[in-house]
Amino acid sequence: MILNFKDIDSITLQSTVASGDYFGEAGVEHYKLLAYLSNQMNHAIIFDIGTLGGYSALALSNNSTNTVYTFDICDKVNKKIWGNNVIFNMENIMEYEIRNKWKDKLLESAIIFLDIDPHNGILEYEFYLWLKENNYNGLLILDDIHYFKEMRDNLWNKIPSSEKYDLTSFGHFSGTGVVTNQKIELYHIPERLPKDSSNKNWTIVTAYFNLTKTLDASPEIKSRDLSYYMKHANMTMAIDQNLVVYCDAESESYLRSIRPPYYKTKYIIIEFMDIDIVSKNYQRVIDIRNKTGYSVDSRNTPSYYLLCMARYDLLLKTMKLNPFHSTHFAWCNICIERMSWKNGIYFPKIWQEYRDKFSTCYIDYQPKTLVSNIKEYYKWGRCGMCSGFFTGNTYYMTEFCNEIIASFEEMLTHEVGHADEQLFSIVFFKRPELFEFYYGDYSEMIVNYGWIYDRPEEPVKNIMRNLEKSGENPALLKHVTSRWLQSYSHGCFEVDADVYNSVKKLYSKSIQ
Repeated sequence: MILNFKDIDSITLQSTVASGDYFGEAGVEHYKLLAYLSNQMNHAIIFDIGTLGGYSALALSNNSTNTVYTFDICDKVNKKIWGNNVIFNMENIMEYEIRNKWKDKLLESAIIFLDIDPHNGILEYEFYLWLKENNYNGLLILDDIHYFKEMRDNLWNKIPSSEKYDLTSFGHFSGTGVVTNQKIELYHIPERLPKDSSNKNWTIVTAYFNLTKTLDASPEIKSRDLSYYMKHANMTMAIDQNLVVYCDAESESYLRSIRPPYYKTKYIIIEFMDIDIVSKNYQRVIDIRNKTGYSVDSRNTPSYYLLCMARYDLLLKTMKLNPFHSTHFAWCNICIERMSWKNGIYFPKIWQEYRDKFSTCYIDYQPKTLVSNIKEYYKWGRCGMCSGFFTGNTYYMTEFCNEIIASFEEMLTHEVGHADEQLFSIVFFKRPELFEFYYGDYSEMIVNYGWIYDRPEEPVKNIMRNLEKSGENPALLKHVTSRWLQSYSHGCFEVDADVYNSVKKLYSKSIQ
């Protein structure tokens, strides 16, 4: 089956009683996708489970040769919106006895659209297993797979990537997925095209260490214990790529329990204080802070600072070990889910690319004149780039990791140090050739990896205007304004004309 975004978005939905949402564009609402799919087959049986207002059944009945059976546990729909090919059933087909009554038709159906309350993924996953056990050959379409954490944890992340396709770009903004044994080809998604992936693969690196047990744990550190981080670890642990997990012995069993068993994983057990960069510098950081005073962030204890720096130590060890013979590596915080529920939508798009240079989200331009003034730069916790997620091939990632560790050690000789992210700008101005940026804020560190999709005002406010004010780095100004304008032209976001025109002026200024 071929799904073409342009064909889906251009489909005409007919109705005189449906609301504006029904006519929403593909990628915002899912009704055009449902109507499109119904027109890929004739004289077929289609199930719509979760009637609610009846719009999904209406879309699925777009092809009048098909018969749509729609189910709900209450009757609140105006049936006048439907044609004769929709049959309403006030039954709970999620109950085994009723489902068994409909078993033959369910397994014969070409499409099953499942959108039920309470959106916790439990009944949906049980239904998916039932279909799988009965060798269902049609399309199981699932709604809201990303928006609700329970749907991610209990349903979507538990289904092997070989059995599913993420159709959110074609469907509902909250996440639309399809489970099928059919091959689906996706075309003309409004995003950057994948690069050649031959002879390349990824290793993702993450880690968890329980800092509540460190001697310097502050009340803010103690407020985020194992349960806090594990609650937000499912998204990272469900990444369908090779994964290396560093953790202490206490955390291993829980992390294993939430990692799907069909993905390649290597667990490396090490205690926090045994990490080289930690053991070497722990007392040194404490001594410096006792001497100079430190009050920037009470959560940023010496242990927390060194945990952030451990990323680069662990990445270097992973690349040397290279258990999966990878060409490209990424760091991903164990709790990346906290930043945005949309990260799960955009992860697959990242893995389609193999960006070679060290690639990180630029969030706030810190001028070179400020960064080079160490005393002034370290008065506050000024951070320009995001360290929660970044990528690169073996060469660029190795070079960056070595450079940031060297910069860390140099700053300790100056008796300063706040966060690894402050060191990013220092490395950038020293080795700009290592970097390829994308733009946003912390919540967009995954989402905006390709084009700029969310909060397009942030790069304007925090990067472009800071660059203009500083009068520095026209090449960077050209890159960020060009990326922003290209994203706009691809329809990735909408902004006021005044904002658009201001970016165009900045772009023109950068190329003069």
